[in-house]
Amino acid sequence: LSKPPLLLLQSSAPIISKESCSLLSQYFDQLKNNGADTYERQLDQVQMNMAEALLSDIHDVVDMVTNCPRHDGEMKMPRYVRYDSTMMDTNELFDPKTFGNAVLPDGLHVDTNNGKLFRHVTAILYLTNNCDGFSMNVESYRSNEPMEEYVFGAGGGTVFPLAVPMNENQIDEHNNLVDVAKRLLARGIQHTKADNSVNVTSYGCILEKSALDVFHWDNSKDLSILSGQFNYQFSSSSKPNNGVRVMPEAGKLIYFHNVGDDGMPEPLSFHGGEELIAILPDGHLENSYASRVAAMTKSILVFFKEIPMRTFQDVGIKGFAVESEKSRSWTKKTYY
Repeated sequence: LSKPPLLLLQSSAPIISKESCSLLSQYFDQLKNNGADTYERQLDQVQMNMAEALLSDIHDVVDMVTNCPRHDGEMKMPRYVRYDSTMMDTNELFDPKTFGNAVLPDGLHVDTNNGKLFRHVTAILYLTNNCDGFSMNVESYRSNEPMEEYVFGAGGGTVFPLAVPMNENQIDEHNNLVDVAKRLLARGIQHTKADNSVNVTSYGCILEKSALDVFHWDNSKDLSILSGQFNYQFSSSSKPNNGVRVMPEAGKLIYFHNVGDDGMPEPLSFHGGEELIAILPDGHLENSYASRVAAMTKSILVFFKEIPMRTFQDVGIKGFAVESEKSRSWTKKTYY
């Protein structure tokens, strides 16, 4: 998906079925709720065992495609993240801060944050299908109501604003963004929300704005249909050639390297998970159809791969850099 130095890849086909994705979502939701009664049907012990066997197989696949075998220093379970949609109305389109916080409330980060310096590879398995666009109300369609009467759903992507797509050339604005990311990392900041400079010219805000550029470019036509007053101000006057936005497809896997050849956090790996948003036509917040459409969810499993300390503990950070470079070289030789 991305040209080096950011190594970002996606499976060409799902590695598990939609049914398996649904089973895993139910399994982790049930674990999260500690088996408490919910409106959702509970899995029985046989189904729980099936989910655990499936999860073990997925671990094996992740180990194989990343060439990073599991070891005792890693998390035993992947991180399960579920997003529920946020309902908005068109008036909120006109406040860039409100809209930006709705799409990317957690900002951007590199996965070596929170002291996880040896976390060199991240793999994400998508358990749901999510896409941008209008959801058609059959009744509206039959009565030929205008497009503005439909519910617009968007978000759910994993955005890498500094990635250079394989079919694009690097542009000058990209070099500026890389410099911004490097400056953040040099200050020890690995999460844009940790940049205490809250003005719009702060490094954290600049990176977040670049991620929103990618989102808005993908959705600018539909957002304009929702309201002719919508006028998003892009950071550049041209299409943001740089930046990759991965939309969830159930069963598909992506993985990327968080660390460069030098063993330090890769500035191009700043990324963020978009929230799901449902923008409703004015006056339709109580519409039952709209509410059903807006009740979207996104579920993912995140696998963090770490370089075993035993492979470099005698030689320190230089040894870690050597191991990181080996891993990156394997990825480039195998997939690029």
